[in-house]
Amino acid sequence: MNQETRHTLAVTSRESAGVTFVKMQGSLSGTTAEQGNQEMKKIVDSGAKKVVINLADVDYISSGGIRVLILACKQLNTVHGEMKIAAAKGMVKEALEASGFNLLSRVYGENIQLCNTEEEAVATFKG
Repeated sequence: MNQETRHTLAVTSRESAGVTFVKMQGSLSGTTAEQGNQEMKKIVDSGAKKVVINLADVDYISSGGIRVLILACKQLNTVHGEMKIAAAKGMVKEALEASGFNLLSRVYGENIQLCNTEEEAVATFKG
């Protein structure tokens, strides 16, 4: 990873069949956390209830980045929504697992899950 991607974050979203797919690219770090929080707040405020966050193109995540995901989950919980994380790989997946991110389902029920693919994530929504 080069230094440029460590300090940039691109967030795009699209909706399909009632599911909002959020694609993050670059870095989820202290430097980009505020941008990530703002983007996720816009998505939730727009009425999204079922959100799949694709992290396939995120090459770095810090505790600040993990906090972005937790805050997004909390925002979705207030509107009875659900969030799934899809396609995290390498260091990002290891960091999420090491941080106990998958244990959050004990706190938030099945409203948050780590999934291997977007298709798997969509299949886990409650309906």
